[in-house]
Amino acid sequence: MKTIAIKSFVVLGILFPVTSCFITVSLADENAMSGMAKMTVVKKEVVPVGDTEGHVLVLSEAQGSNTNTGDWVFMDGADCISRTQLDLIKGNGVQNGYFIMSKDGNQTIVKYEGVVKTVLSPENKPLISFKGTWAYYKCSGIYEGCQGQGGYNGKYISEIEYIAEFNGLIYKK
Repeated sequence: MKTIAIKSFVVLGILFPVTSCFITVSLADENAMSGMAKMTVVKKEVVPVGDTEGHVLVLSEAQGSNTNTGDWVFMDGADCISRTQLDLIKGNGVQNGYFIMSKDGNQTIVKYEGVVKTVLSPENKPLISFKGTWAYYKCSGIYEGCQGQGGYNGKYISEIEYIAEFNGLIYKK
């Protein structure tokens, strides 16, 4: 009898956590999302580091709007602000910052980090691209309590304008 009781507890001990995980996941509202933000740099401060040629720290702010590109409509037409820190040597390096989308009293804030790459065109003009990952930092309104993460990539289309595309998952427990 003791052997049967012990085996029952072992089986329950294994099944309970496993089924709890499935229940938790199934109760979460998960959506794939994607968008494209067209942004314009409105503030930019460049400070030379002074250790090697072309090494600068940059703090910038860009404003723009989001266009939903996925099946699930997410923040289409939202106002966007991106606040970015860059550590670059001759246009190449790392970036990190916060991307804020606001619409109808709802707001999502993601924290992102990635890399910046600059190459010269045949006309000797800089072609700047960037890519990285993001995760939700804080959400409010109908997105209160949301979590999620994803990736982004983008490129400058003029000296002060860029397009950033992003996708990922957003879920609410």
